[in-house]
Amino acid sequence: MLRYHILLFKLNRLSRNKLSGVEEVSLAGQLAEMIGAADTAARVIDDLFDHDNPQVRRIALNAIRRARQFSAPALQPALVRRMADAEAAVRHDAVWIVQETRMDGAELRAALRRLAGKVQLPWDAERARANPGDTALAAQVRARMALDKLLEKSAAERNQALAAMALGSTSDQPYAEGTVGHKGLLHRALVRRQAGRRLNSSVRLTFRKVEPTQVTGNKRFLL
Repeated sequence: MLRYHILLFKLNRLSRNKLSGVEEVSLAGQLAEMIGAADTAARVIDDLFDHDNPQVRRIALNAIRRARQFSAPALQPALVRRMADAEAAVRHDAVWIVQETRMDGAELRAALRRLAGKVQLPWDAERARANPGDTALAAQVRARMALDKLLEKSAAERNQALAAMALGSTSDQPYAEGTVGHKGLLHRALVRRQAGRRLNSSVRLTFRKVEPTQVTGNKRFLL
């Protein structure tokens, strides 16, 4: 812990925005080497995630990501705060951790949605690649990508649950999971659901009854 306290003292004495990118990476690497357990990660979160210096906040975020210590209970609320940070680079690094951990939650999704704003993929992702210096746009694109992954996961879980319900209602003795028969039942249930949606959304034709008209004059000889 002595090395940690020495590094913490050094970080607390840093002037605002005085570090180069190389120095940031070096300090983040030193700090990551000291994070060997969840309790150490929790201490770094408490000490540095809300630091006044944005570079120190970035160092702490990158150290947690590089140490792969994501089990601290305080991490997710801290990331939600940092995704609303005044510094675009800090927001970007916070979303980066969310992408790598695949953590989920209502507050986390709300924070991602606020950060992503009106960004649309893949157009804004291409714009971000063409403008690597636009950190704010890069953070928004990462947030949109992370949110889309979480939404896809929810949709897949919902479809799996619906398929399981359909499987239970169509067979008293379902096939073992993963077998060809089981996959076939899931596929047939999906086809039935899709067909039902198409039927409900299709245009229904209506027919008007045509009343017969009385034929008069010479036209009756043509019938």
